[in-house]
Amino acid sequence: MLISFEGIPGVGKTTQTALLAESLRSDGLRVAYLPDLLTLPNGKLGTRLFELFASSGDPFMRHGDVVTETLLAGALRAEILATHIEPALAAGQIVIEDRGADTMYSYSLATLRAHHTLTTDAGIAWLRSCGALAGREADLTILLSLPPDRAHKRTAERVGIPWNAEQKVFLGHVARAYDELAARSPRIVAVDAADLTVEQTHAAVREIVSRAVREPYGFDSTSSGDKARISAGSVLADLYAGRQPHDRTD
Repeated sequence: MLISFEGIPGVGKTTQTALLAESLRSDGLRVAYLPDLLTLPNGKLGTRLFELFASSGDPFMRHGDVVTETLLAGALRAEILATHIEPALAAGQIVIEDRGADTMYSYSLATLRAHHTLTTDAGIAWLRSCGALAGREADLTILLSLPPDRAHKRTAERVGIPWNAEQKVFLGHVARAYDELAARSPRIVAVDAADLTVEQTHAAVREIVSRAVREPYGFDSTSSGDKARISAGSVLADLYAGRQPHDRTD
């Protein structure tokens, strides 16, 4: 199972990914935790792709052309899938990532909505076609949200540099893009953390993960890929229930 955490900077993704990984490991599950791109170790190709992606000097890695940005993000996503995610999934681990395919979708959609005349549905369709070339999306995406001003303040306190006015406006577009994606995909589950402590947010996340395992949504296809995802979810459900996968009778 591949679980991704999403949201604008400052909503608590890094904290919640680490807490979920620790919690699942304490349950005896094998977990691979992938930090965000800034700290994710990569091989030669992945490092070069990241250098190209970050070469604009923009904190959101914008290059002034949404096609360039999306294709670079897709190439980097494909490399991460090939070198980190797919091997871990093949080894039977649960993969938890701090940002995934929906980061590419939301940031590119924010640019499309601000500077192009494409409808939201057309923009999302184009982005998902690009994403399909890169590889799989998360089985479950947890979208964390906070009031933008609080998220901006957290980020400024962490990195020591506040966002400027243009960057705050752009992140507003990103937050709305995330909402548009969530409204169109049952695999994206939103958690409003505005009135929750870190511990309460973690409890909500654990409940979402447990519910997704008990009642996997969106897996009504009979394709081999969906069968593999259902199998992964079934194994995780067994382990939550205290059974070993080989104890299954169905």
